[in-house]
Amino acid sequence: MMLRVAKRFQSNAPLYLNPHMWQGLPADQVFELHKLRQQKLGDKYTPTDEERHAVLSTVSALSSGKQGPKLDYVYALDNFKEKYMNNVPVAQRSDAQKLSNVEVLGRGDTPHIKRRHEHLTRVAAYEMPLLAKFAQEYVPSKPKESPLQMTYHTDFSDDSTSKFNRKVSVQVRLADLALTKPQQHKFKLLAGNKFNLDTNVFHMSCSRYPESAQNARFLVETVGKLVEAAKDSSDDFADIPVDPRHMRYHIKKPQPKFPEEWKRPEDAPQAKHKVVNRLVDQVIAKKDQQYLDDISA
Repeated sequence: MMLRVAKRFQSNAPLYLNPHMWQGLPADQVFELHKLRQQKLGDKYTPTDEERHAVLSTVSALSSGKQGPKLDYVYALDNFKEKYMNNVPVAQRSDAQKLSNVEVLGRGDTPHIKRRHEHLTRVAAYEMPLLAKFAQEYVPSKPKESPLQMTYHTDFSDDSTSKFNRKVSVQVRLADLALTKPQQHKFKLLAGNKFNLDTNVFHMSCSRYPESAQNARFLVETVGKLVEAAKDSSDDFADIPVDPRHMRYHIKKPQPKFPEEWKRPEDAPQAKHKVVNRLVDQVIAKKDQQYLDDISA
């Protein structure tokens, strides 16, 4: 009976979700589980005491060999100790890490940000060039196969959930939807002011949701519903004309130009005092001459 109860309450969760079961595992496996836990949980990742003890217990095993582990491997573990352990004495927090020739600061986020930048620099220098062997020739798809043109707005200096970054726009040409004449007429009526009658292009933007992927999905579903409604033959709206009033906002008003015959340059006001301008020109000319004399000497 006891065996059945134990089997019933046994956890079926992956091993990376149970840090208390990492004790006694090989150092390589513990470190891989730690990296996998960070990758899977993402922003929700929070280190636990069991995870700290399991990772830190591998330091002695890694340093016990004659040759010792690789520099980057031990350095990553030491960084983990510095970043997540809060019981390190204050006097030892500014000490350089083991097998590390990189200066480590004792407080604040500066050392972590610095190491992050250095890591990205190494990736850009040594790993990104290796992606060249996976390069493939770009073959644009046909407009009728993928008529939707999605436009994403990205500002790396702002938060990803800002109103500008989460905005997505969709644009589709009416000729790429493979609609008949009655269906095109109904599509124009349903689209309303989102349809440009001059270019026959439907354009719509959305930023109501916090993520750009949600806004893109809303736009794709909206276009799909419009096309589905346009193909509905129960009522083709043939007796309703298209309202072109929204197109007046797309018309550029001609800017008035001043007539040439009205221009009278002789009546323009004359500058009376040019002393400052003359002094500035003299100083610039003197500096230029001194520079030419120095380089030609």
